[in-house]
Amino acid sequence: MQKPLLIIGNKNYSSWSLRAWLLLKAFNVDFDEQLIELFHPSATSILDEHAPTGKVPVLVYGENDDKVTVWDTLAIAIHINDYFTNVDVWTGLSKSETKSPTSIRINSAYCQSIVAEMHSGLAGIRNEMPMNIRATAKIQPSNACLTDIARIEEIFADCLKNRSKDSYLFGQFTAADAFFAPVVLRLQTYADASSIELKPTTKQYCETMLNNPHIQAWIDSALKETRVIEEDEAGEIISIAGVLANK
Repeated sequence: MQKPLLIIGNKNYSSWSLRAWLLLKAFNVDFDEQLIELFHPSATSILDEHAPTGKVPVLVYGENDDKVTVWDTLAIAIHINDYFTNVDVWTGLSKSETKSPTSIRINSAYCQSIVAEMHSGLAGIRNEMPMNIRATAKIQPSNACLTDIARIEEIFADCLKNRSKDSYLFGQFTAADAFFAPVVLRLQTYADASSIELKPTTKQYCETMLNNPHIQAWIDSALKETRVIEEDEAGEIISIAGVLANK
């Protein structure tokens, strides 16, 4: 099968791009990536060619009548699971291990449900705490944002209650970890600076995720970016890291 191309946006800001990119990396899918500038005219021709919605991320492979296009992050997760990996993205287990035990089916259903919940909801934190990896910023979170954070902490605590403190949500890395990765980065940017107190379980899970080598690689790339996109800036900027720190 031809190596797929993943088209993504600026790594400092594009949370949905991170989800798809991290899924591919975590499940050892060999792919090329093409980064476009969000909200910039240079991206128009690429998006017009590959992205029916005009948005990133989009996964493409094949040519002409055999071209396959997947343009939604949840769809990308499903497509990766169906065609690109022998590891089940919902459990982190070999697909041969996921056929019968009820406990595995329960975990798979839970993972799919919280991925879908993240994908379609939690608009408060999404709107008020946009991903901005290089920044430490202070906001005044609304009740909607705080309610979302409480729900996220409930999910983390429920997943991790019977697992080691340095575990991923279902033990092995799954699609749920990829979908909640931008939340971890949002909390790093805004929580302490905004006096949002997080539970110990949440802090430990955030540490586990931040130590993931693929997330570290994404962060390193984000800190090398220089473009500031005002549409994705929020709150009072306390400090800046990366190449912009000295400007």
